[in-house]
Amino acid sequence: MARLSRSARLLQTAEAALISSIEIYNKPAFAYREETFSILALNAWELMLKSKLLSLNKNDPRCLYVKLSPAVQNPKRARFKRNRTGNVMTIGIEACIVAIEKAGTPVPAAVKANLEALTEIRDNAVHFINASPLLAKQVLEIGTASLRNFIELGKLWLDLDLSSFSLYLMPIGFLPSGTAATGVTVSNDEQNVVNYLAGLMNKAHDNTVPDYHVSLDVNISFKRTSTAAAAAVIVTNDPNALPVMVSEEDIRKQYPWDYAALKQKLKNRYIDFKENPKYHTLRKQLATNPQYMRTRYLDPGNPKSSRKDFYNPNIMREFDKTYTLKK
Repeated sequence: MARLSRSARLLQTAEAALISSIEIYNKPAFAYREETFSILALNAWELMLKSKLLSLNKNDPRCLYVKLSPAVQNPKRARFKRNRTGNVMTIGIEACIVAIEKAGTPVPAAVKANLEALTEIRDNAVHFINASPLLAKQVLEIGTASLRNFIELGKLWLDLDLSSFSLYLMPIGFLPSGTAATGVTVSNDEQNVVNYLAGLMNKAHDNTVPDYHVSLDVNISFKRTSTAAAAAVIVTNDPNALPVMVSEEDIRKQYPWDYAALKQKLKNRYIDFKENPKYHTLRKQLATNPQYMRTRYLDPGNPKSSRKDFYNPNIMREFDKTYTLKK
């Protein structure tokens, strides 16, 4: 069996760190939940970013090493900084992002802001206990977005497939609401963290890049049911499946963009997008998949009647494979 490349080995470790962060967070009783999650989640991100940087540099590990300043370098000795054990030190998350973008791969602004927020939680966690209900809610929202960003970028950059795992942060229905949390007394230091995170969450969202997020508001509701178990619902063409009524309003929520809106989103998202035959060929290919496009007829019973096409935002993932994202 062929040995995995450095990039692939780092990606495997990143996956393990991510799964560990979710397992810790989802424990029903864990006193250091938010802090431990942020530490492990950032570890997963750093490893994935290093895996991407290695893949861009033909798996040359020197791209990860911390270089000594020119004034300190000695031609007769190594040019890289070493730790107390004598091992070469490697760069951190921020330096990885800079190097990746310098190599020509943009990192979405929302991802960078999300990682900045997660880093702030981690840095404060190692100095004092800071997980009041108010901060716990922020960690849930930032952590949920970070998890989704990781899955999206891992798939786009490194073909990372995490579909075999159930990846979600579980205690979503049992945290205090934002209104209840505002009555909690917190220290001045913790309030500074909360305010800083709130500022990042409010200003850094980019509606032109819908796949990546600084934070995600998580809501859950409970409804009574007369059945012993709720039925699972999926979209299928099986004639024997249980029919479910879906209104036009529901469909428009899933396919909110018409052709003009799609074109504007593409112009806002990519630096090299042009409305040319290449684009139209790709769009028509994707339009054959009902996951990305749905046609609405003026007379639903007459396919020859006037029609209009509407697009699902998930179609952007496919265009990402062809065009270059703006920084």
